Amino acid sequence: MNTFKHYYATALEKAYTALYGKSDTDVLTSIEYTEPQFGHLTSNIAMRASRQLGKSPMDIAETLADLLQKDKVFTKVSAVAPGFINVSLGDEVFAGVIAGAASDFSKFMRSESEEFSAKNIVMEYSHPNIGKPMGVHHLLSTVIGDAIKRSYREIGATVVADNFIGDLGTQFGKLIHAVKSWGDLEKIELDPITELLKLYVQFHIEAESDVELDDAARVEYKKLEDGDPENRALWQKIIGWSKAEIQPIYDELDVEFDYMNGESFYEKALPGIIDQGVKKDIFVESQGALVYTMKNPDLPPAIVRKKDGATLYLTRDLARIEYWEQTWHPDLMIVVVDMAQSLHFQQVFEVAEAMELTDAQNVHVGFGRMQFADSSMSTRKGNILLLHDLIDEAKKRARELVDSKTKDLTDDEKHELTEVLAIGSLKYNILSQNRQSNITFDWSKMLTFEGNSAPYLVYSTVRARSIAQKAAQQTAEVEQGNSRTQFSDLEKQLALHLSKFPYAVKESLAEYRPNAIANYLYGLAQSYNSFYNTVEFLKASQADRERRLQLNQLFIEIMSSGLQMLGIEIPTKM
Repeated sequence: MNTFKHYYATALEKAYTALYGKSDTDVLTSIEYTEPQFGHLTSNIAMRASRQLGKSPMDIAETLADLLQKDKVFTKVSAVAPGFINVSLGDEVFAGVIAGAASDFSKFMRSESEEFSAKNIVMEYSHPNIGKPMGVHHLLSTVIGDAIKRSYREIGATVVADNFIGDLGTQFGKLIHAVKSWGDLEKIELDPITELLKLYVQFHIEAESDVELDDAARVEYKKLEDGDPENRALWQKIIGWSKAEIQPIYDELDVEFDYMNGESFYEKALPGIIDQGVKKDIFVESQGALVYTMKNPDLPPAIVRKKDGATLYLTRDLARIEYWEQTWHPDLMIVVVDMAQSLHFQQVFEVAEAMELTDAQNVHVGFGRMQFADSSMSTRKGNILLLHDLIDEAKKRARELVDSKTKDLTDDEKHELTEVLAIGSLKYNILSQNRQSNITFDWSKMLTFEGNSAPYLVYSTVRARSIAQKAAQQTAEVEQGNSRTQFSDLEKQLALHLSKFPYAVKESLAEYRPNAIANYLYGLAQSYNSFYNTVEFLKASQADRERRLQLNQLFIEIMSSGLQMLGIEIPTKM
């Protein structure tokens, strides 16, 4: 598909070849969008080729610019120090690019991401711990992982989404001991997760003064791993209670998984993993435990089995990788887990490579912590800021915004809009920030129709849809004569911004950064709203009307696709 960059690249390569022979560089990669005062596109090919040609960048740039001036694709070409070649494109190019994108939007959207479209991916994210309520910290992995999944699926990749829930580990020894020692099963049945959390907290309080409690918990967990009927039955009840608690939260967030293969799913595979490592002399004994020695001597060894025979999270991760490979044969395996686990996954991936468990690329998509601009939302010692409480607060604030800003909506429409804005704002607040930094949670910036927020983006989209609907319904008389078929400067700037979408998609996929999409959509919405507030759509001349409605429709397509990638719904009415 021809894009603005491709038009420039074709002409530039032709000119370069005519003057100097075949270029040693990829001409297309030398081209970038530029600021409006400099034109539409710029190339640094003259600086790249300076050493090869033995000429100054400005000499090359000026010579190329003189030849490019003769190409009808451009309305202006200029060489700018220290060696850039800036160009402005003609109306025929704009008409061709926008018409092509509008006629085959899917091809346009995927035009820069073909390398990702054919990928077979398995990924896991969210991974709450069974027996505990979901806290706000689970929201980051859940939302970031879901956006990455959606983005890959949107461009045609095959993605299997797994929720590697934490249903094994030493915390279950503590919880089982607490239930047996202080729990009342009838009371627990009435409000399972609340009561289990109280018991878990009580265990830690008691353990501060009773040093033997941790040993007792380890015994209970070992019994669980060894198949003790009583511990197994209690553990199964806890899993059932927990899944019943977390599923409504996923439903509210519109987050779905293909599988929820928790750690226990891989129990039967653990002896085989350990045997493989031992037979290949990859795992060795150390102080009674079984370990893998990392290549980097500054890193601690990876423990795959403790001295009491119990396995660890790392062992189960290895079994997960082996299962994913044998079941789906993916090109790419992605885990979305906070950056505090970086060492763990460094160990997992190195051990998996040494054991030759898969040929797939293993990627840890890390993220920082959530911090709150509102100090009252911070987690206090001994308490967890619960995710369902955060969602309820978002709905309450969203309804206040809806009631204060909207008119002529029915109660059902207000309810729909409240749900969309609440969940969309929670997601967008996370996804619009760089995941590799700490993510700030700020109500005042999230729930507003101004600035970089979900309400601003969805309102802009609903506004554009309204224009399209009115145009479809009206057969309004349009101004005859003085019809201007050329793109105005404002239309060109919007068209250029629209054309950047495939590049934002590529950046997001390549770097696992949904904020590349979010930031692009915000900039596009700003450009569109300037356009919307300046031009006439429905009463313009026929040529202007058709061109502007085409730009309007492409804006709708891009916003709908981009927001779908972020998991943000667009309301029917605002």
